[in-house]
Amino acid sequence: MSEPPLETGNLHSLELRLPPLPQTLPEILQLLHEPGLTDPDALAEIAQRDPAVVARLLQQINSAYYGLRRSVTSVDRAIRMLGPSTAAGAVISLSMLRMRELMDGPAGTCFTRLVRHSVGTAFLSRYLLRELPGGPSASSAGASGAASDGFTEGLLHDFGKLILIYNYPEEAVALYEDKSMAEHLAGAEEREMEQLIFGCDHTEAGAYAATELHFPSTLVEVIRHHHDPSAAPQHTASQTLRAVCGANRVIKALDQAFVGVRPSETELDWEACVEHPIWSHWHRDAGGDGSQPLPLLDTLRTKKDDFVLSTEQFLNRPGAPEPAQPFA
Repeated sequence: MSEPPLETGNLHSLELRLPPLPQTLPEILQLLHEPGLTDPDALAEIAQRDPAVVARLLQQINSAYYGLRRSVTSVDRAIRMLGPSTAAGAVISLSMLRMRELMDGPAGTCFTRLVRHSVGTAFLSRYLLRELPGGPSASSAGASGAASDGFTEGLLHDFGKLILIYNYPEEAVALYEDKSMAEHLAGAEEREMEQLIFGCDHTEAGAYAATELHFPSTLVEVIRHHHDPSAAPQHTASQTLRAVCGANRVIKALDQAFVGVRPSETELDWEACVEHPIWSHWHRDAGGDGSQPLPLLDTLRTKKDDFVLSTEQFLNRPGAPEPAQPFA
């Protein structure tokens, strides 16, 4: 499905409500996308305005995932130990989980699956981007010149589904979970079904809401074009966008827990995932010609358990064992 130009006027007419996200979130996103390395002190200054954010960061660093001998009680130190990107990711995921509290019944379950898929995509996007020659660098920068490690973009790529669930909980559950709806619209792609039911698809809804919430422009473009990187403007961070596109596909094929808002009774086809054109670009970036299978994909399958456990620990799910190696 090709991506038409975003008509913001049409989306205004839909009167999409914006979720009650904390003021600190856009500030942190802007900080992550400024030129150069993210300043941990600046991030700590923003985080300390919100006691819940402070608690989340301290809970994260003191979890069994990191296995520290002594507890960390300073948010400044927590951010430096976690790294700015992971710390910011914890803040973003907290914002998403706060929205979960606003939803009851099936919509809440649908939303929880979306958060798990988003966190898994975030870890995998960062891993894929680091596998490119040179890792996150100026070549992966957006218009601002800021280098991205892919975590935030992966975490928020499906922001539009969050917006649709928030605005239309009953219709979203019917679309994403009700099998009779899928049978009625058999053969239609998910975004075509969203267009029919909501008047826009999740990439349009996400880009619109992200713009209204003053997210960085490069992040808006990833939200808008993560299904079709070739349709993105030339200034968009091409490596990061491809990493998110690839991660969004491969995470669903790695484990049923990450399929997102539309649960599947059958395992997604790994071979179909491997054959997607996005990997030919990836192979050329790695120095090949795009004609041979990419060994990276085989490596991803061997790391499946670590990705699953890293995601569960990040979500602070009790009882999840420690991964062999944190993906922080």
